Amino acid sequence: MSKILKQTSLFKKLKYYKISFKLYFLLYKAYTGTDLPVHHIQILVDKGLMNNMVEVSEKGVKIIKSIEKLFISSKNIKIEDLMGQDVEIHLDTYIKIFPTAKLPNGKYARGNKKNILTNFTWFFQNYDYDWPIILEATRKYVDEYRVNNYMYMRTALYFIRKDDGTRTVHSDLADYCEKVTNNDDFIEDKHFKTKVI
Repeated sequence: MSKILKQTSLFKKLKYYKISFKLYFLLYKAYTGTDLPVHHIQILVDKGLMNNMVEVSEKGVKIIKSIEKLFISSKNIKIEDLMGQDVEIHLDTYIKIFPTAKLPNGKYARGNKKNILTNFTWFFQNYDYDWPIILEATRKYVDEYRVNNYMYMRTALYFIRKDDGTRTVHSDLADYCEKVTNNDDFIEDKHFKTKVI
């Protein structure tokens, strides 16, 4: 029987950022101000984790902050520290992107703000997307399903996080954020085409 350890999240993050544990350790040392040999600094510069002025790059800081979140208890973290100062405004904007009516499955597209905040807390602890990307991804998602009267579209709550019943959690929002980040094409009419004979 395999055991799942909390530190698994650390290795997942390193894999996501495509850096080795050794490289992360060098980045950590640079970030905390530890003197590094020139050849270690050059490795970090070559990987884009430090700039030529021997400062940790924006990319390096993002990785450090992302991994640091893994070690903060969700009970002790402040919502503003996790999601930014304008979290209430962003939540309202997010909810308003979804239609006000019920979806074809009978559920309301929008949801309770408190429940959505809970799912966003999980999202921000597990992913590194900022609000502009999140909101753009959400608009693209809703626009994509609008052409088919929102058939099979997830609610605002489940778009962020959905447990499939097998202890696997999936985020369609994370998938769409990745598409936005990579400038992937969105095909609005790809869902549920009907063949006409």
